[in-house]
Amino acid sequence: MEAVVDRIIPQEDRIKSRRIPIFPILDERLFVNRIEGYRYEDMPSDQEAYRIGAQAIEETAQALHQTRFADLDTLQQEQILQSIHDAKPPAAHQTWSRMNIERFWQLLISDCCNAYYAHPWAWDEIGFGGPAYPRGYMRLERGEPEPWEVKEQRYAWAAPADTISDLHQQQGSSADNQTHAGQGGTH
Repeated sequence: MEAVVDRIIPQEDRIKSRRIPIFPILDERLFVNRIEGYRYEDMPSDQEAYRIGAQAIEETAQALHQTRFADLDTLQQEQILQSIHDAKPPAAHQTWSRMNIERFWQLLISDCCNAYYAHPWAWDEIGFGGPAYPRGYMRLERGEPEPWEVKEQRYAWAAPADTISDLHQQQGSSADNQTHAGQGGTH
């Protein structure tokens, strides 16, 4: 599952000591059984969903490439994850039949995003200065930055050649690739 999480939110652009530990946060949530307060009728417990998901991902890697998911190259890993996203797994059908694959994908993405964006290093990336306490926010109108906030900077990034990350952008219209006006073109 650590290799899966590493593909969901890749952090190869960070030095190892500054990578956000997503999998340990997810693992701890499952260990203490911290849940959102509900469970879909067609889903097992979160712990069981991850066991089934991990088993199905490994079975798919074995069926397609005769090796473990963690040992696949980036493109092969992403193709397997894309098939889960699309709810069209090429293998492990019996294992996937034990739960709703779309809901598992939602659970996985939600957990990864929650773990990532709960970390102060991710806050720095999106310009969130942290909780308002103890100082409070002063400039609530017109979206002006607080005195302690740094000026946003645009950065250049291109997906690695061995990934499918840019495929959807290439297929989408030019209107889909515009930045949000409120973000000053930084995102």
